[in-house]
Amino acid sequence: MNYKKLITDRFSGIPHRPTDTTGAVIALLTGLAVGAVLGVLFAPESGKNTRERISDKALDLTDNLKDGYQSVKDRISAGKDDIVGLKDRVVDNVKNKANAVSQEFKEFKDAETEKVKSGVKQAADNANDTIQDI
Repeated sequence: MNYKKLITDRFSGIPHRPTDTTGAVIALLTGLAVGAVLGVLFAPESGKNTRERISDKALDLTDNLKDGYQSVKDRISAGKDDIVGLKDRVVDNVKNKANAVSQEFKEFKDAETEKVKSGVKQAADNANDTIQDI
């Protein structure tokens, strides 16, 4: 029996990202499955009981794998939510700082514009006074 193909076929519907430990996990699960099957096969029980135990063990293994997959999926989802929250906080922080800088620049521009207007008015008044004196 080709266990690698059996395991690959069994997990083909589960999306995954290959990592450095994928081969080790598959080897571990294969070893566990083969050990369980061999242990049950060599047990001194009738064929019917043995087949039932193999079936039960296979179902238990499938359930455990599904639970493990769901656990990993939940942890990834929680991590994604944390990252989204962090992104939102960073975006809000950047927007607040940009608004503060924009407001400071507007106040600075208004103050400098007032200074220039005052200087121009003073120069115009001085020029007008000089013209009046002539």
